[in-house]
Amino acid sequence: MQYVSTEYREAMKQPARNKSYMRISLGLINQAAQTAAEVQPGGFTYFSDVGKPISEEKVSQVYATLEKDFSRVNQTMYFLPRASPAAAYYNAGIVTESLCGQGEEPVVMIRFNTADPLDIKGLTLELGDSYPVRLSVETDEGTVEYENTGPCFKTEDTFDNTTFMKIRAIEMVNEVGRLRIHNIVFGIGITFDNEKIVSAEMKSCISPISECLPSIDFHVTIENMDRYYNVDNADSAINYMETGQEMEVHYGYTMNDGSVEWVKGGTLFMQEWSADGKLAKFGAVDIFEYMQEEYKRGEYRPGGITLYDLAVDVLDDAGMQPEQYWVDPYLKKIVAYNPLPMVGHKECLQLIANAGRSVVLQSRDGIIMLKSSFEPGKSVTANQVAQYGSVESLLQDQPYAEYAAFEQDYARVDKKQFFLPKDENYIRIGYVSSAISNGEGYFAENPVITLTMESAYTFHNLTILFGSVQPLEFKVTTYNNGEKRNSFRSRGIEKRTVVYYDFIDTDKIEIEFNRAKPYNRIHLERISFGSATDYKITYDDLTATPYGTKLEKVKELRVVRTIYTKGMELKDLTSDEIVLEAGKQVEFEIEFGNAVHGLNAVCLVDDVEQDFGVVIVNSSSYWCKVKVTKPPNTETNVTLTIRGYEYNISTSMESTKLNNAGSIQTWNNPLVSSAEDAKNLVEWVGEYYKSGNQYELSYRGDPILDYNDLAYLESRYVEDLMVRLEEVSLNYSGALSGTLVARRKI
Repeated sequence: MQYVSTEYREAMKQPARNKSYMRISLGLINQAAQTAAEVQPGGFTYFSDVGKPISEEKVSQVYATLEKDFSRVNQTMYFLPRASPAAAYYNAGIVTESLCGQGEEPVVMIRFNTADPLDIKGLTLELGDSYPVRLSVETDEGTVEYENTGPCFKTEDTFDNTTFMKIRAIEMVNEVGRLRIHNIVFGIGITFDNEKIVSAEMKSCISPISECLPSIDFHVTIENMDRYYNVDNADSAINYMETGQEMEVHYGYTMNDGSVEWVKGGTLFMQEWSADGKLAKFGAVDIFEYMQEEYKRGEYRPGGITLYDLAVDVLDDAGMQPEQYWVDPYLKKIVAYNPLPMVGHKECLQLIANAGRSVVLQSRDGIIMLKSSFEPGKSVTANQVAQYGSVESLLQDQPYAEYAAFEQDYARVDKKQFFLPKDENYIRIGYVSSAISNGEGYFAENPVITLTMESAYTFHNLTILFGSVQPLEFKVTTYNNGEKRNSFRSRGIEKRTVVYYDFIDTDKIEIEFNRAKPYNRIHLERISFGSATDYKITYDDLTATPYGTKLEKVKELRVVRTIYTKGMELKDLTSDEIVLEAGKQVEFEIEFGNAVHGLNAVCLVDDVEQDFGVVIVNSSSYWCKVKVTKPPNTETNVTLTIRGYEYNISTSMESTKLNNAGSIQTWNNPLVSSAEDAKNLVEWVGEYYKSGNQYELSYRGDPILDYNDLAYLESRYVEDLMVRLEEVSLNYSGALSGTLVARRKI
């Protein structure tokens, strides 16, 4: 769920909504040019970095140099280190040695290392504050001169049959200066807004238990009366579109004060496009659609590997950079031993997510995420506890009691407090700090309560029940994966104090008591976590009566544990008739139906082993690569045989009864081998099947809802009916509307 202002939420709930907007940005970047571009050396300053401007890394530190009207003393520029092989420089981008305006025209020469010439639509240059007001671009087909008015230069011109590109500065804004290029994009950005968009639909689906892969499909129709997007128009951008180009979708909504608040709808990747004389249509999908290759590294690991490291290995093998994904640190706590099967990278992520009680999804920024999806276990500790106090009781629902003690205005004679026993045989009471405040209410050491969650968790509000005396001041600090997220102080402390705050992806909370009433301890009865959602779908939001379905009951859920042990019998695992050409080294890739180990390869001619130098250069549990290093002198028919051992596989079952009648569901994830993991999985999946109610909802549409979100659904029969969203569709045609498919969460 996207977090927006309170004013936005209130305005969206109005009976008559304000105007909605939509904006779509499409980057027509020639990926082949962006990948193969290489700035030719020569003519640059010693602190230049000619590679980073072609990547996505931005220039944020600029060195002050002796150029007209360039250097500033407002703390935005840096002193330049002396030239030294050992010196480390900030990314300054491309900076030419020669200065424009002194009889020279600095040039940046780029070559494209591709087999064939490229057709490039548009060019975008980030040039910094010292930019050329006249520049030229030379390619194989000639030179074009441009006027420029700012730090960002853009042109939609086409550069066809291109093998090189020369960018030349002719005249600078400051008359005398170096040509600086902070970033180069071989392409342009196109934006559609309300004036162009006729209709759009975004549909996202997910399985909350990772039973299937998530998907996002987006389709937009725009007006094409000027025929700019016709395929027969030589200058049309549609001729330069490529699958996988990035598309960003934003939704805007007019607030009651007239301003517009924007919500990012998603980052998607182009898949299809078409146009006629009136309309142009574009389709985009999530990144998983482009993860089609198989993962071949699956292997049995006797020492184990965490699901976190396994997910990173899969993503790395898929060619993903670290900034393109996020894996929940919780998965570092779960160890897998069994090999991943030889399936697609996205299917491997699905298996990892399921084994770790997580979901795999794509964020609105286009980031692949493996995120835990269960209510985590919680624990509580304190830096100090009175001998008769109990910090563990803060998370337990039990009767509260207090001992009378010599604290100011604390002990009572109303039969609600107990005398302290002499033999330390204490009854179970709430938390009591060992420290007592001084005459001004301060402590020598502040009492600190620490709440720790098994995994990062999102919830709204925290309720603290104090004893018969309340402190004067406390501070709440939140953390995620050891990193401090936020800190704020208390307001209006009462016996029942609610901390109104959205605790987003929080795995630790510290409550530090800074001040109490004079000569008092801290007394706490209980701490309770708020709801996992604060979003409500009411009858006023719906445009039709909810359509409810009672799903088939599941009587019993079974989760299979798979245990691997090494085989002891050497076998011929596979044999294949091949032809070895004279003097030619060759490689073969071989797949196995069962998990194997201890491989070696031989070549046989008439059942006699021949030394053709056949070796296994790479292998995993389901795959190997074989290379012939000593090919014969003449063409020879041989039998290539792979020998090795098959793992022995045994299984056991963890099960739970959900209903007295219904079907039996068997869950088989090959990564699950330990009894503890199987038990956790059967509880997690069992909770999902136990709910049994599904709802199809037509509603007014809200861009902040995501698949896998929790929400409350208004019901005439159930108070606080919580549902999890499995399908979210949002339509735009000048106004918003949508549909939801949700499953009840028990």
